Amino acid sequence: MPAKGDGPVSKYINRRFSRPLTSLILYFWPNCNPNLISIISALTGIISSILFCMNFPIMGGILVQISSIIDGSDGEVARANGRTSFFGGFFDSVMDRYVDVFIFLGLTFYSLNVLLITHAFLLGIITIIGAYSISYTAAKVELKEGIDFSRTIQGRDTRLFLVFLAGICAFFTDWAIPVCLISISILTHVSVILRINQVRKEKDLE
Repeated sequence: MPAKGDGPVSKYINRRFSRPLTSLILYFWPNCNPNLISIISALTGIISSILFCMNFPIMGGILVQISSIIDGSDGEVARANGRTSFFGGFFDSVMDRYVDVFIFLGLTFYSLNVLLITHAFLLGIITIIGAYSISYTAAKVELKEGIDFSRTIQGRDTRLFLVFLAGICAFFTDWAIPVCLISISILTHVSVILRINQVRKEKDLE
């Protein structure tokens, strides 16, 4: 049931958990609406952001990863029971964007433990812009033939996995969270620059 465009975390980690979850869902609810799973994934992600705000980074990080796993199950359910649709993919993508903002805001508020308020919120804003720009550039060329962006470590699955690891590492140092935000900011903005350059080069060849 792997989906096209899976990143390494989804392919080698998340799918190992989402497939059994999908089988369990289909066993008890064969005609399950995959959009409901998208909502559950989103709510899990939002709860994780609240836990970060309340200074419970380990539980927040774990719920972020659970949300990421559940997020892979909605597509698996849709493909298994023949309920794939444009609206389903669109709805899941919109939910993901909202959840990303909540999660990064949660990390931003947690970063106030070690950063000045202006530094923390500036870092949070830069991270959110980077995450949105990655999604925007992918959507912008989705239907454009001849352009295929690499979907490796810059994917959402990797970003959420980094948040999960940061939440666990926050047990040892509060700096794990701002370092995570810095890492995701660098990863996303560098990837966007590389994508812009890729599009420029490929379009120049036409």
